[in-house]
Amino acid sequence: MIRIALIGPKDRPEIGRLAIRLEERGAEPVFLDSRADPAIAIAPDRIEACGQDLDRVRGAYVADLGIRSPGASVAANDPGVPAGARRSLAASLRHLSSWNALLEKLGERGPVVNPPTTHDLHSLKPFEISVYAGAGLPAPPTVATNDPASLLRHLADEGADGWVVKGMVGGYTHTETVETPRSEEAAGLLLRDGPRMVQRRVEGDNVRAFVLDGAVVGAAEVVSIEGCEIDSRRGETRIRRIEIPEAAARTAVCAAARWGMPFAAVDFMRDARTGEYRILECNSAPFFVVFEGRAGLDLSGKLADFLLGR
Repeated sequence: MIRIALIGPKDRPEIGRLAIRLEERGAEPVFLDSRADPAIAIAPDRIEACGQDLDRVRGAYVADLGIRSPGASVAANDPGVPAGARRSLAASLRHLSSWNALLEKLGERGPVVNPPTTHDLHSLKPFEISVYAGAGLPAPPTVATNDPASLLRHLADEGADGWVVKGMVGGYTHTETVETPRSEEAAGLLLRDGPRMVQRRVEGDNVRAFVLDGAVVGAAEVVSIEGCEIDSRRGETRIRRIEIPEAAARTAVCAAARWGMPFAAVDFMRDARTGEYRILECNSAPFFVVFEGRAGLDLSGKLADFLLGR
């Protein structure tokens, strides 16, 4: 029986759904709960992690490596002094390097979704969007800076109102509208808490396309029910399955390939005036169960087939 490692909290819906699909296909899911110490051991005669013998494991799906925050205390009595922060950072790095070594080893046996090279992309959002623009993909004009003069100049050069502030690291903040600064002082106020990423707002709907093994296997539009919310992660939304244009599908496939992701969710904004799809970001461990249920997409079944080499 083929065994597939599922890495992440066992109660995460994506882990549970994928486990069912693997069992339906006669495979055995091996749960590696990343909330615990991974206790990884790699030797010539054995590979272990999270108390599990990984013999005969022929692939892996990574939902969440559970890397501890470098800023968190590593002991209950740690007062958070610099020495404690250094120990915390060292623990996080050891945790990450252990997982990466394990995944590289498992990658010699079969597919790994997604490999270690993709894990840092969520923290490189300004770099990510610049890569899309440099490759000629349809990305919204974006600037990331801590310099008020640079921000003011960039927005003036674009010559338009309608901007949003986005997180420099994905998943930690929401997208918010921002009033276009008219002076260097106003730009400085926007940057008072540090560098920000400011992007041209695209009036329209959010669209997510799922890419697997070099092809789009499903897409859905995510529309705010309130009508005025610009961040699709907040508030009530309607999710509806759609077919995206060939050009947008090529963009999604290109983005996933650029980062080496066998499986990814690529987010777009569809311009309500022109119908053009503007790429926003590529996600390596997307939440897909809600899209299966509300948009009728078979993502977990196709993902299970890929992991089993079918």
